[in-house]
Amino acid sequence: MKNDITPEMLALMNEELRPAQPKRPVAPAGRAQPSELLQNLMGNMPSETPAEVAKLKSALEVLSSDVGRGVGSFYDGAGQPVPDYWQATLWAIAGLGWSCGKDIARDWSKECHNRYDDAGFEKAWRDYKPGHPNPVGIGSLYKRAMQAGWHSQATPEQAVPNASRYQLLGSTHMQALPPLIWRVKGVLPAEGLAALFGPSASGKSFLALDMAAAIALGSLWFGCRTHPTTVVYVALEGEGGFKNRVTAWEREKAAPIPPALNFVLQPFKITEQQDIVDLASVVPKGSVIFIDTLNRSAPMADENSSKDMGEILEGAKRLQLAICGLVVLVHHTGKDTTKGMRGHSSLFAALDGAIQVERSVVGRAWGVAKAKDGEDGGKFPFKLKLHVLGKDADGDEITSCTVERDHGLLFQPAEPKGPAQKEALRVIRSAVNASADTGLAGASSSTKCLRLEVAVTVVIQTLTTIKANKRSNRARKLIQDLLTGEHLLSGLEGDDGWVWLPS
Repeated sequence: MKNDITPEMLALMNEELRPAQPKRPVAPAGRAQPSELLQNLMGNMPSETPAEVAKLKSALEVLSSDVGRGVGSFYDGAGQPVPDYWQATLWAIAGLGWSCGKDIARDWSKECHNRYDDAGFEKAWRDYKPGHPNPVGIGSLYKRAMQAGWHSQATPEQAVPNASRYQLLGSTHMQALPPLIWRVKGVLPAEGLAALFGPSASGKSFLALDMAAAIALGSLWFGCRTHPTTVVYVALEGEGGFKNRVTAWEREKAAPIPPALNFVLQPFKITEQQDIVDLASVVPKGSVIFIDTLNRSAPMADENSSKDMGEILEGAKRLQLAICGLVVLVHHTGKDTTKGMRGHSSLFAALDGAIQVERSVVGRAWGVAKAKDGEDGGKFPFKLKLHVLGKDADGDEITSCTVERDHGLLFQPAEPKGPAQKEALRVIRSAVNASADTGLAGASSSTKCLRLEVAVTVVIQTLTTIKANKRSNRARKLIQDLLTGEHLLSGLEGDDGWVWLPS
C-alpha cells in the first residue's frame, strides 16, 4: 500500500522511535497517537488473500449501504456510533490498498439503488487521503459490523469442517447433469471464452463476420448447426471498411444483415474495468461478443508476458461472466504460423474453443484447434468472393469480400508441416519430374517414379545443419511423414521401393 508521508507525520514517527524522555510531548487532541500512526504506515494491514477478502465481504453483509454519506467516521468524538457511515466504509476499504477493494466497495454501495450514483461513488473514492493524520481504519469497520451482529470468520488454520459443503456425485448424478449447450455445434460452446486466429490476410475477419451472421440467423455454417442468439461484433481493426463488408454480405445473401447482429465501432479496452461494465450493460444475457482484434483491445499489453496476458484473460472472463454468454477473440498467429496463436501459452490453455484459419498456396481453410468436450481437427476450405460495390469520388472501384465454401479443395491434402518437410517435398518433386522411370510399383503407366533411395539421397543434401551421422535417419523420417500426409505415394517393385507424386 502506498502512503503519502508528510513532514509532520515523519516527525511523529521519529518521536515514537526515539528513546523515552522525561518530558515527552503529547499529540494534539484529535490526532492519531504515534503508535497508531506507525501501525497504519508500517504495515499490519490485512493482505489481499481469499480469506481476508471473504472476511470483508461477510462484514459488509451486516452493514447497510442505505445510510447517509456522513463525514468519514464510524464514531463521534465521544466514541458513540454515528448513523451515517457510507463515506467511512469506502475510506476504510480504500485504506487496505487491495486491487479488488474498489469493486467490493462499489458492489456494496449498489445494494442501495435509490442512493447509488456512479459519479458520487467515484468522487468519494478519490477523496480518500492516505496521509490523513487520523485515517479511518478497517478495524473500525469490523468493530461496527460486530456491533451489528457480525462474527469474524475463522482463519483457514482455525476453519471448522463443513460436511455439507461438498457433494460427492456418483454415476447416477453425473448422468443427470445437463448436456453441453453448443452455439456452433461441435465448434464453439454457448458459454465460455474462445478464439478465432490466423495469419494476416488469411481472411479471418471475413470468416468471423460470416459466422456472426450465421449465429444471429440460426442458419447452418459450413454444415454446422448454430443456435441463434444476439451477436455483438466489436470492430477495432479495419472498422472503416465494415460498412463495405456488411454491404457485400447483404448483396451476396440478397437480404439485410439480421436484426440480432449488432456492431460496436467505438474504442474498447479489455483490460479496463469500466469498458467491460459499460459494454456488458448494453449486451443481452446469453449473447455472443466478437472482439476483432485482441491486440487492438489491449494495445499497450505485452502479449508474451504472463502478467499482461493474465490481465487480458481476466478482463475477457469478466466480460463473459457479465453476459453469461460467449466471448470470441479474433487474434493473430506469430511469425511461425505452425506454433499457433501469438503470445503467451496461457491464452490457448484458457480457451473453451478455438478456430484456426490457414492460408497456403492451395487456398484458405479453417479447422477446430480446440473444442470443449468435442473433437479437434478437420479442415473446412473456403474462399473469398470479391464484390464491386461502386466507385469512389476518384472513380476507383469500391470492393469487399464475402466467404463461401471452396468445394474444389475438399479432397486436397494439407500443406506439409514445417520448413523441413516443405524443403524435402520440393527437392523430391524436382527429382521426380527429372526422372525417366514411369509406371513402376503400381503407379499409372504415365506417372514418373523415383527410386526411394534416390529420394533419400536428395533429401540428405538439404540437411546441412544436422550431424552427418544422423542425416540418413532424418531424411527417411521426413519422407515417411510426407507419405503419411499423402504428399507422396509409394510402392514396391521387386526389392526396390519407389515414390511418386499424387495426380
